[in-house]
Amino acid sequence: MSEEVSREPILIVDDEETIRDGCRQVLEKSGHTVFTAGSGLDGIRIARERHPDLVFVDLKMPGMSGLEVIDVLLEDIPYVVPVVITGYASIVSAVESMKKGAYDYLPKPFTPDQLRAVTKRGLEHRNLRIEAKMLKDEKEQVEKNFITFVSHEMRSPLVTIQQYMEALKVVAGGCLSDEAVDIIDRCDKRIRNLEDLVEHWLDMSRIENGTLTQKKEPVSLAAIIDRSMDEMAPLCQRRGLEIGKELPEDLPIVVGDEESLVRVLINVIGNATKYTPSGGRIHIAAEYDDLDVTISISDTGEGIPRDKIPFIFDPFFRVKGKVEDQRGSGLGLAFCKRIMEAHGGKIDASSEEGEGTTFVLRFPR
Repeated sequence: MSEEVSREPILIVDDEETIRDGCRQVLEKSGHTVFTAGSGLDGIRIARERHPDLVFVDLKMPGMSGLEVIDVLLEDIPYVVPVVITGYASIVSAVESMKKGAYDYLPKPFTPDQLRAVTKRGLEHRNLRIEAKMLKDEKEQVEKNFITFVSHEMRSPLVTIQQYMEALKVVAGGCLSDEAVDIIDRCDKRIRNLEDLVEHWLDMSRIENGTLTQKKEPVSLAAIIDRSMDEMAPLCQRRGLEIGKELPEDLPIVVGDEESLVRVLINVIGNATKYTPSGGRIHIAAEYDDLDVTISISDTGEGIPRDKIPFIFDPFFRVKGKVEDQRGSGLGLAFCKRIMEAHGGKIDASSEEGEGTTFVLRFPR
């Protein structure tokens, strides 16, 4: 047999010996390695030992059904391609099996050419799935490497530029016109925005590799809320916003990384300050039941259009607001979502345009 002939392992699971032998002879002549099993249990045992690329499974077998076999194989064997063998009277069942994960079906009686054609399609489908997964993994790795590289490379020049800007203001002193001072202040603000973007990039890469929230210990959500409010109070005061809280005295302890959770609340509160006009209010409340502890952060801002809410946790997505006076990185809420997921929790938002927005952070007890 030539070296170009395929040797992909294929498993035939059918309680009819004539079907098993016929399929084996056809596929072996095409260069495949073929295993056969007369029952569902034997088929699963052989599949776990041999890891076939393609499995033909009879739907109607005594004992374990073909659908049950497919369920187990899809769970146990990476990239396995199941094809069901069925009688013409069971086409509806075959279609139903495809909805549950089977790639194709082969109706009895079938010819050797039909068997070879389905086999070829199934193996091509498997190869395409593997290639797609490899390309996806490569893309994700390139993105991670790019973010880490760019972030580290940008940090140093940004710090240097900021130092030069500060030195320029000191050296020039009162020689600068009001217009020049305004230009320098604008440059300084944009540099700080770039620094925030770099830090968010680095945080996202740390979340991906599991190094940002490694420290998990019992933490007080009440203390986290207080720290976050204390840090954001000066900004709220400058923007003419009232910030308050309403917490139960016995708010339960949760397990997590305190610093990253503080940053989540600061991000959400900071987001509220951007979209809430002067005179507005930010309110933080908490409650709990036997399963969860929830924190809600509500504002009286302009709200988020309903069609934009599904996208606000996507990286780099920004909602353009009427009262927002500074540009964000577009990564703040994506960061919050990743941190909450790393804690086994979740973050959701609800909003009505003109009536404000509420973010809800849910922690498992």
